[in-house]
Amino acid sequence: MSAPHFFLDDLRGERVELTGEDARHAARVLRLRPGEEITVSDGRGDVVCARVTAASASAVEAEVIDRHSVPAPVPRVIACPAVPKSGKLDLEVQKLTEIGVDEIRPWLAARSVPRWDDAKAARQGDRLRQIAREAAKQSRRAFLPEVADPGELILGDGVVVVLHEEAETRLRTGLPQPAPASVTVVTGPEGGLTPEEVERFRVGGAAVLGLGPTVLRAETAALVGVTLVLGSYGRIG
Repeated sequence: MSAPHFFLDDLRGERVELTGEDARHAARVLRLRPGEEITVSDGRGDVVCARVTAASASAVEAEVIDRHSVPAPVPRVIACPAVPKSGKLDLEVQKLTEIGVDEIRPWLAARSVPRWDDAKAARQGDRLRQIAREAAKQSRRAFLPEVADPGELILGDGVVVVLHEEAETRLRTGLPQPAPASVTVVTGPEGGLTPEEVERFRVGGAAVLGLGPTVLRAETAALVGVTLVLGSYGRIG
C-alpha cells in the first residue's frame, strides 16, 4: 500500500512538519506512528519520502530519507467545464484532479444556472481548490492542479477542443500528433452550448469535436473527454 501523501510549500531541509488539519488527519484518522513513512510534495513536482519521528494531533514530524523530482507531464491538459447545477462542480473538480488534469477553469456559460458575483465566485474558488488538494493527496500527485475562480472563460495558447454533441468529427480523430504543448478541453452546462458559443469558439480557432452518438450529462462529458485526451498522449491508461 502506498504511503500517505501530503503537500507542503517548502521541502528544503532534512525534516518536514505537518500541522493543522493535515496533522490531525495523520495522527487521528491514519494513526501514523513513529517509524512509518509518508511522502510529501510541494505541488510543483518535488517529492520527499520521510520517516515519522513524532506524531500528535497538533504536529507530525518526520525526517527526510529520500527526495526526487517528477518532470511536468506533456501535454499540459486544461479542463474548462461550464458551471453546472449546485453540487456537481465539486465532483467534477475532484475527479478531474484524480485523473491528472493540470488546470481547471470553471466558466459561466450562457445556459449555466448559477450566477455569482465576484465575492461568491472567489469563495467558490477557494472551496474548489481545497477539494482539488484533498483529491491530489488521495491520488498521490506530485503536482497540484491550478483551479481558477469560476467566471468568464479565457483561453490561452495551444490546442483548444470544444466538445459538442452535434460535431461530426470524433475527439480522438481530431487530436493532433505528436503531443502539443497543451490541450484545453471545453465542455458546456446542462442544456449544452448555445449555437453562438459554438460559433465563437470555432471562429477563435477551436476544434469542435464529439464523443459519439450518445448524449452525455455535462459532468460525464467533461470527465470522458479529458480522459480520452490523457489517454491519447499516454498520460493515463
